[in-house]
Amino acid sequence: MLHETTTLGRWAAVCLILVLHSVRANGANVVLDELQTKDFNDNECGQRLAQREGLVKGGYLTRPGDWPWHVALYQRGINSDGFEYACGGSIVHRYLVLTAAHCVTFAASRRKIPTENLLLKLGRFNLSNEVEEHAEEFNVIETVVHVGFRPTTFENDIAILRVEIPIIFNEYIQPVCLWKRDDGFVLPNVYGQSGTVVGWGLADENRAGAALNEARMPVVDSLTCLASDRAFFGRLLYSKAYCAGYKNGTGVCNGDSGGGMFFQFQNRWYLKGVVSFSNTIDSSGLCNLKQYIGFTDASQYIDWLYENTPNSGISDPILGHPNIRLINQGNCGRNEHIYEFEEKRKPIFKQYPWMVTVRHPFQDSEYVPCNGVLLNRNYILTTTCVDWQDEVSVTLGDYDTGKTKDCGTIDGSEQCVSSVQTVSVGQVFRKDELVLARLTIPAVIGRRDHIEAICLPVTPQQRDRLYNRYIMTGWKESGSDSKILQRAVLDAVDLNQCRAELQSEGYHAEASQKLDDSIICARNLNNASRSPQCNDYQPGSAIQAIEKKSNRYLLYGLQTGISYCTVPERYIAISKYLQWILDNIRG
Repeated sequence: MLHETTTLGRWAAVCLILVLHSVRANGANVVLDELQTKDFNDNECGQRLAQREGLVKGGYLTRPGDWPWHVALYQRGINSDGFEYACGGSIVHRYLVLTAAHCVTFAASRRKIPTENLLLKLGRFNLSNEVEEHAEEFNVIETVVHVGFRPTTFENDIAILRVEIPIIFNEYIQPVCLWKRDDGFVLPNVYGQSGTVVGWGLADENRAGAALNEARMPVVDSLTCLASDRAFFGRLLYSKAYCAGYKNGTGVCNGDSGGGMFFQFQNRWYLKGVVSFSNTIDSSGLCNLKQYIGFTDASQYIDWLYENTPNSGISDPILGHPNIRLINQGNCGRNEHIYEFEEKRKPIFKQYPWMVTVRHPFQDSEYVPCNGVLLNRNYILTTTCVDWQDEVSVTLGDYDTGKTKDCGTIDGSEQCVSSVQTVSVGQVFRKDELVLARLTIPAVIGRRDHIEAICLPVTPQQRDRLYNRYIMTGWKESGSDSKILQRAVLDAVDLNQCRAELQSEGYHAEASQKLDDSIICARNLNNASRSPQCNDYQPGSAIQAIEKKSNRYLLYGLQTGISYCTVPERYIAISKYLQWILDNIRG
């Protein structure tokens, strides 16, 4: 996009891209309805998290992760089944991307392009590389075009794109902060100040840009803008638009429509505007970078944005739950290997950083009576395997409970991790044999690579899917290797077969009758080469599966007891308790 010449819309004439004011909700000062603001993560927006490496030649190219909220919007070609890059956009919410209305409507009309012909690519840097490591694709399920959008004058040129599943934030995919007016947090006046615009539009010599570019340009007052070209700006510069640029060849151009103008304030980046309109060079349809660029001032669209937040309209009780934003955050369930990489070939050390040990503080620190998993920085999920009426502590990031410092071999080289984190448990919630426990001190997620959260199966497809095999992780009850985190791949067992085996082994009839879809049965591993022969994993051990699309581990079950390989092991089906988890979890 913006190198010496940046990029604006894809349209032959004027290209307008709306600006969206960033909002920063500030604790108790937020007075808007909870339904409108509940999913805007105001404490974690607008921050660069990726490690910066190297220098940029010429100072125009960006680095991967510099603009994690900027997305690429693709359109399916009219005469082709393939998708082509069309516009930019900005992530503002776990379900929402903001862009320009003219990016999602047919030329010179208000008729919306069908959602199946739109595709969002997040975490992208070089559009010529289709296998970028951090890239994610999202289908658009709803397009909300402002009711006042006028395609001839580009007034109210703003649109919201809604995705079906929540966006998982990480170092390369983050939301930008919104520019808010009524929370008592005063942002600076931008006139005369320089903001940054990024995009993949036409770069030097009108060549399509591959790597993401950025350009800084000052905001100019309306009188200056009008005086530069009264015939043009007099028709388009309405009260909700502003101008920016140098008129020297640096700016935005064809292909930058929908992208934002960002300002940094107190270490956070805020979305002030979206690339809006520019004059063209004669009849060529190319932007005229000797003129100012128009942006729509979106501070007046904040209420409209809140009114169209997705949770109030999502019928699914899980995806539409107000606390969905509290799970599946950051690098949850991260798989460091490609999806096809066989599980048994992976190292166990540092591979499952969500596994935790649960015990009473007075118990032997080397013995693990109870396993669990980390859901987010404040909560673990486990079972009724300790006395929850007594004091309970949780150890995060452990591997070998018999050592104070864990080391292991990864890719042929030895690596060591920093110390574990031990935290006491505060509030406890119980349902059946499942336990949701709040930590008294937040887990240091993101600061230590051996402490991360697991993902939960939140979409209908994830919740309903049954796997033939599951990856089980946990500490054992006994044996020479009981101090070390273990892994096994278990075969799922049909519930009818599981019920029959329980009955044949003389289990109480009630135990087999309780086998319904809230339980997953899996075959225990009996290893004659070890003593004891049975791999007797402790309660709370986790079974998980890797979702192919996201290449992340999803938690599917927690072990409820120990059957000592006489019958299949039983696991609580986490997908059946998601509503209960979300109802009780807090920020």
